[in-house]
Amino acid sequence: MSKKEKPRKRSKKLLVAKKMPPLYHTLPGQNFDSAKSEVYDWLTKQEELMNWLLGRLSDIGYITYNSHTGQWTGVDYYEAKIENEVHYESRNF
Repeated sequence: MSKKEKPRKRSKKLLVAKKMPPLYHTLPGQNFDSAKSEVYDWLTKQEELMNWLLGRLSDIGYITYNSHTGQWTGVDYYEAKIENEVHYESRNF
């Protein structure tokens, strides 16, 4: 790191990861399956970390909250949905 570069500031919410027990991300002898990842399972149970992540994604504008429906949505969701529908329809010709 050069003298002019400042160390990157990290959230204290990430410190919980330092206490993660030994876990498998890919179970031995199996192909990776995110639904079976012990690491993902543990991380999603860390409420403060998940709340922080949701807040950060909202703060940087990647997701938005609709107070009328109570739902969160990715800002490009509808655009991606339309692109996927067009791609699917064009393959059927």
